[in-house]
Amino acid sequence: MAQTSSNRKVHDWSNLHQDIVDSIAKRMVSQADLITFAAVCKAWRSAAIKEYFTSRSTLKSPVLMIQANNKEKGTLTPEFYNSSKSTWSKGAFHKLGLLAPKKTKQSFYSSLGWLVAVSEDLKVDLLHPLSHAQIELPDINKVRNHHQQQSFSGVPYEFIASKFVLSSSPSWTCDYIVTVIYRILGGWGFWRPGEDEWTSVGRNIMDLAYYKGQFYAVDFDGNIMVCEIAEPEQPKMRIVVPKVPMEPMCTSVDQSLYLVESQGALLVVLRLRQWFSSTTEFRVFNVPLEGCGTCWCHWSDFQVKNLGDSTLFLGRHNSSFSIKCKNHKNSVCLGIAFASALIFVSVSHLPMEIWTPVILFSI
Repeated sequence: MAQTSSNRKVHDWSNLHQDIVDSIAKRMVSQADLITFAAVCKAWRSAAIKEYFTSRSTLKSPVLMIQANNKEKGTLTPEFYNSSKSTWSKGAFHKLGLLAPKKTKQSFYSSLGWLVAVSEDLKVDLLHPLSHAQIELPDINKVRNHHQQQSFSGVPYEFIASKFVLSSSPSWTCDYIVTVIYRILGGWGFWRPGEDEWTSVGRNIMDLAYYKGQFYAVDFDGNIMVCEIAEPEQPKMRIVVPKVPMEPMCTSVDQSLYLVESQGALLVVLRLRQWFSSTTEFRVFNVPLEGCGTCWCHWSDFQVKNLGDSTLFLGRHNSSFSIKCKNHKNSVCLGIAFASALIFVSVSHLPMEIWTPVILFSI
């Protein structure tokens, strides 16, 4: 126990008995509390990590990663913020003491609580912001398609990928798949642990989601496809549900499609906005994987009019996800939260916008 010059006692909390620390960690009622608890010292962080990985989903809630502009270095520095009910209502976000990646020039993406960092040298790493675990993946330009490998030349690292999607969290299993949607080059790719390169698939897609053991994709025409990648040498894509009803392409409306699992169902969300303007409408549909032919589908029968107590978090640079409000008592039912093409996060039905690069994810 140390003393200050004013004789006020300063407690060394790192010397608390580990059983007491573990007991305190088990009583954390929110993710933000657990993260703050972990920032006290190494012993407390160890207890917080153990509680996080044993509680699995009980404390998990959305986090905002804002890539703040560092004017001195000319880079984007990631900062993490809590997104509880009080922060959304007051517009005051509490900064969290999560891992800040060390490299200065990286683009960040997220899926299932993990960050994916693509560096200026095209290195790719999976990073867990709480446990500080790191998994090295093949360089983003190492692909089976050698013709495409050459096409990476000259493309800035921040424009190579638009999104990464994990099949499962590496926190729980070694049997997972990482997929990437290429931004400028088109198509998408995937990687499994033990492989030394990415497998690229040429078909252009707008979004990917992992649902009931398979990857599903939606292309720019609104077709829902299943991705058959059991054989890496011969990946295939098969249309399972035909075109989502979209606006005619000749209109002045910008359209984005997202795939997201919510309460056991696979949803496709159409976001509409006027060019260079704000979002005007969302249309949400259950994807009818059974009962629709591959040539025609009566989509109006599957439109979702009410999300109930679910909140959908749609991302340009994160895999989309949903939460049930009753399972997250400190969270607010937002309806739909999304990161837009103008790189800000908006919340439908709430009058607030954050004009800065944002990634929405749940750790």
